[in-house]
Amino acid sequence: MDRRKFLKWGSFVTVTVATTGLAGCGGDDDNNTPAPTTPPVTNPGTSYKFDQGVASGDPKPDSVMLWTRVAGAGAGQSVSVRLQVSANADFSTLVVDSTLNALPDWDYTLRNKVTGLTAGTTYYYRFIAGSQTSPVGRTKTAPAAGTPLSQLKFAFITCQDWSVNHWAGMEELVSEDLDFIVHMGDYIYETVGAVFQTGKVESRHTQLTLPNGTATADGTYATTIDDYRYLYKSYRSDARLQALHARFPVIGIWDDHEFSDDCWQDHQTYTAADDADPRTARRRAASQAWFEFMPADVSFDQADTSFRNIQIYRSFTFGNLAMLVMTDERLYRADHVIPEQAAGSSIGSRYFVPKATLAGLEASKISGAGGALTPVSILGDTQRAWWQQQMASASTTWKLWGNEVSLLRMQIDGTQAIAALLASGLVQANSALAPLQTGMIGALVADLTTAKGDGTYPTPAYASLKAYLLTNAGISNGVFDAGIAPVLNAALPSVALLDKYILNADQWDGYNAERKAMMAFLKNGSIKNVVALTGDIHAFFAGPVMDDYDATTPVPVMVDLVTAGLSSNSFQSYFKSVVDSDAAFKAAAPLIYTTDSSGTVTNTFNSTLTTFNPWLKYVNTDAQGYAVVTLTASKLSCSFRKLKPLANGVAPALPATESVKVVEVAAGVPAVTVV
Repeated sequence: MDRRKFLKWGSFVTVTVATTGLAGCGGDDDNNTPAPTTPPVTNPGTSYKFDQGVASGDPKPDSVMLWTRVAGAGAGQSVSVRLQVSANADFSTLVVDSTLNALPDWDYTLRNKVTGLTAGTTYYYRFIAGSQTSPVGRTKTAPAAGTPLSQLKFAFITCQDWSVNHWAGMEELVSEDLDFIVHMGDYIYETVGAVFQTGKVESRHTQLTLPNGTATADGTYATTIDDYRYLYKSYRSDARLQALHARFPVIGIWDDHEFSDDCWQDHQTYTAADDADPRTARRRAASQAWFEFMPADVSFDQADTSFRNIQIYRSFTFGNLAMLVMTDERLYRADHVIPEQAAGSSIGSRYFVPKATLAGLEASKISGAGGALTPVSILGDTQRAWWQQQMASASTTWKLWGNEVSLLRMQIDGTQAIAALLASGLVQANSALAPLQTGMIGALVADLTTAKGDGTYPTPAYASLKAYLLTNAGISNGVFDAGIAPVLNAALPSVALLDKYILNADQWDGYNAERKAMMAFLKNGSIKNVVALTGDIHAFFAGPVMDDYDATTPVPVMVDLVTAGLSSNSFQSYFKSVVDSDAAFKAAAPLIYTTDSSGTVTNTFNSTLTTFNPWLKYVNTDAQGYAVVTLTASKLSCSFRKLKPLANGVAPALPATESVKVVEVAAGVPAVTVV
């Protein structure tokens, strides 16, 4: 008797209910014939290919989503594909043996949800089309809710730009013993040929050319469904990414580049004028392509003509040890508090944003909305309420949050920073002043603040510094005016830099009121052991998230762990390009990097950030890599793996890791310990 059941969901997603076990050639539970060496042929005489491999995702105790794409069909024709799933690597007994149809409307991708599986079990799967059999994939269901677990081990990754650096980290990850992988987004990059994508890339990644695209002065960006599909197919053509998907189930979310850099809702942000014009068709195309190519158990309504025709926020439970909440931080977010149109560019809107201006405008928007967070929200009201419900109802030891953009405050006091640079320069010129460096910084802060306020900048009177050096070093005012003041004045930056800045207002720093509300919810509800898994920023960070970063004594509530991008250019390299190209910020270059007489470049950005953000317990702003987490009831241990650099267009041989830094979070304590 054949007890297999096959259900069709809409015109694309299919659902197959697993059985307790079928003999390898299929058809009857009582048939004990062993599995054939060559799987049965469907569509005989037609040559098909599985050029993008196979994938699985969203493991639950009784289900998993399986994926592949079939190439080789005639124009407009569907392809009959056989799916086989087994608990045995040799497929001797099948729990699924079903026929599916790959349709041209969905670019011949298949997404099949297999239900009725056994919790905490490894399964193997393959697809058959014509005489071709796909690579064999391996997946694993989640442990049943409440099941006591001694350990959970997974990796979280992000930012895998095809056109930059290398993908050796993927190859290295395949050898890990993991339960699953969390992908924090930027799975593809919507641009090709942009300035940041030219030059340093492994030779096996050839130049991409979009079938349509919109050309700009800085590369071409994906615009149509064909463009986005092309990018996914190109990225998935890499054998290392295919192997990663075939080895582990992936729980994925998008960030911005799956649609458009620093996007919000259906708006792009390439130019200041983009704020006014929604790109609904482009947003829908990007969402559909993500849905087609990611093995995610999410809802998508093609008949819905709005840009919100998909919901990807969702949650998972792994025994009694962890709940994982994945949020969507692009589709529902409000415009940046300071819009690009108002600032004139990304500088002042999303990057190097004056802190007081940002806070004032945020408060004004909240007031205008009658106290609601809607106009200053990343999650939107509905998703935020869902997040709160998930956190409040979780019974697991750990509450993990798949969070695209960092929750950690990253700020710089420009006046303090410039004063420190000036004082350092004086010490370099006269080492006898070294014991006075701290005092000189304080005096310079007072002098720069006065000059900015009374309009005498960029020729401050330096009254405080003169008095300090006269008293402590015997330097007369005449000597100061003749020899020191001209040197200081020559090093002064634009007066605009003498302010307190938020470095990146595209992340939670730009939506501070909502962050504070969410931290208050956790704090007031005594919800413990919340740890965010974050990507986006192309750097490693670890630290506690405070209830209010602007309070006199901020209180830690949860922890944010941020992984560097697998290949994308580093956070430090972006700010280096800003200070190198923008005259207003050029004098601030030593805050980002220094160059010695031999041409050796030293990263100073790490120390700059920790100076002004003491909650940052680990920082590496110039890295590519990934993170591996080992979770027990008493401790979360996160291993940040920094990858070796590209060498002459070739990815490093394995092991690809150059260095490892381990940070730990003890259960019950929202703090980070660097091991």
